[in-house]
Amino acid sequence: MKHIDISSPLVTSMPVEDNKDALVSVKGHLNYGPPPECSETEDCYHFLREGVLEKLLHAEQSLPSGFRFRLYEGYRSPEFQDTLFHQQLQRVVLNDPTLSPKDAYSIAAQLVAPTRTYEGLPLFPPRSSGGAVDIEIVDSNGQVIDFGMEIKDWVSVCPSLCETQALGLSPEAVKNRTMLVSVMSEAGFVNYSREWWHFSYGDQYWAYFTGHPYAYYGSVGLARA
Repeated sequence: MKHIDISSPLVTSMPVEDNKDALVSVKGHLNYGPPPECSETEDCYHFLREGVLEKLLHAEQSLPSGFRFRLYEGYRSPEFQDTLFHQQLQRVVLNDPTLSPKDAYSIAAQLVAPTRTYEGLPLFPPRSSGGAVDIEIVDSNGQVIDFGMEIKDWVSVCPSLCETQALGLSPEAVKNRTMLVSVMSEAGFVNYSREWWHFSYGDQYWAYFTGHPYAYYGSVGLARA
């Protein structure tokens, strides 16, 4: 399938009219796992825009009995997002040193949104808007159900396995990915097709795919919470 990358100019050119929704923690409202990536995310990963949390709680009600959401990651500061992008850029270059700097940038940007264009202009990464979520489903024992891989393994698996409609999945994994996309879509979220776990509401990616004239959320600092 054809992907529209999260850093495509089609997406990043969408206007932003921030509605000033506060960043709020999911603590006490939604299950969440340990800090992803590294300890630098510990203070912020469980925050989302208030409107996004409301929609997540609504979507969770549509899950089969005994299943619940678990937030893997929500908000990232623009500064840490920039760090993660450059880490991914280094991995891309190590994997193929023959790539031009611009091609390496484009490949890195498929899985980690940059904070600036290749030319250096500022961007609004979905993760730093508080409108993007990485979400998984756990069973009554708190175990992640079969999605063909776990989110935490995204760095080590083939990128094609991360795609929502990856080939070669078991029937159970296909069913579970389809269920996740269905309940999230019904609640107003848009899935990023390169990552089965990544959903947007209110950010530029959401605005582009829903045809909304502008995004509700731009980059925001945690100090607003």
